[in-house]
Amino acid sequence: MNKSMMVHEFKMMLRSKKNILFIIALISLILSYCFLVLPTKETPDSFDPEVTKHELDNLEAVRQGMIDRGGTGFNNMAGYAPYAENAYQQKLKSRLVTAFEDKNFSRFIELRMKGNVFNEMRVSRDWMLIANAPFPAHDQGRENSLRNLRYQDYLESEDVPITYELIEQKTAIQTIVNFLLGTTAFMVILCAIYFSSDMISKDRQYRSVLQGAPIGWYRMINTKSFVAFSYTLFVLLGLLILTVIIISIQNGFGSLKLSVPITIPSTQPDDYFGYRFNEYDTMPMTKFLLLAFGIIAILVFLFVRLNAILSLLFKNSWLVLMISSVILFSERIYYSRTLTELFGIEISNLPQTYFDFGRVISGEKYYLVHLESITYEKGILVLLATILVVEIVLFIVSRIVNKRRFYQGA
Repeated sequence: MNKSMMVHEFKMMLRSKKNILFIIALISLILSYCFLVLPTKETPDSFDPEVTKHELDNLEAVRQGMIDRGGTGFNNMAGYAPYAENAYQQKLKSRLVTAFEDKNFSRFIELRMKGNVFNEMRVSRDWMLIANAPFPAHDQGRENSLRNLRYQDYLESEDVPITYELIEQKTAIQTIVNFLLGTTAFMVILCAIYFSSDMISKDRQYRSVLQGAPIGWYRMINTKSFVAFSYTLFVLLGLLILTVIIISIQNGFGSLKLSVPITIPSTQPDDYFGYRFNEYDTMPMTKFLLLAFGIIAILVFLFVRLNAILSLLFKNSWLVLMISSVILFSERIYYSRTLTELFGIEISNLPQTYFDFGRVISGEKYYLVHLESITYEKGILVLLATILVVEIVLFIVSRIVNKRRFYQGA
């Protein structure tokens, strides 16, 4: 009976118009991004040779002006020689353009790592990194360090061909990693919320059939939760495969041999009068993806079970969807770069902190609020503890709102 019900529930979810329309919308977003946004997207690693050539013309005009007025010496007030700096910039930019046009991307990266040519594009990836940043210079320094680590990884990975798409981080595997690192990763959890929002309430219209089903109420809820959990992972896997195939055809797959730059706390006990700076390292991309997929499964299960509780209480799928979505994005209500406690509770003990799982893995979450207790390991413990609490609450609620009471008045 249990197996038959699981198959029946899975087929119901596959045939659900609500789910089909949502999947179509997701596929449309993926196709729009792959074919319209990604090809024209400028990243901080993008390079425009025409703009650089224009900069070279400007530098030449400045250099000629220095020669005409005899200002080619050392400037004591500035503490450096502007003419020599100008000449250095000209040589560097000229070689950068040549390396780019010759598609000698190894040399192109080496020149960029010198630090004077790289376009210091303002970090605008999402709201968390730019909203009320108390240390903008420190943020930019961190971005430069992570960029250099990534470039160094390209150069050291001899089996990985360096392409311009790889430098721009537009290959399939890099796009997936950047998706998981950004706030866009919330879409993964939102899928779980949407698909499971009506897993129980939709059956109220078939109360005469299900009330007489020879299966316990709590067991039925567990079966529906398992099917919703499996269905969500099945859909996410399908969307992942579709995205990887499309981007691989456009920009190449990339390589799993590359690494993801991460931020870690300083190994020094006291860096600067009690303030501990950061250190930077790399994590194998395969490890990053495994950690991400592991915590995704936990979060999907958590929200599926949470939706089961909300369905019993409110008996309305749209209310369930709304309340779960508010919980998912609740961190934005109180988030601040300088806030480490909420109502006397350290935010590292709150499950909402770990909904942003990509940043937790990369160490960016710890960096943003400068709270070293925010780690992947603690996140797993906090989420598992939250699941335990949710399971206890669900068991109690299922006893209070039994099958008869749930279908009553439907």
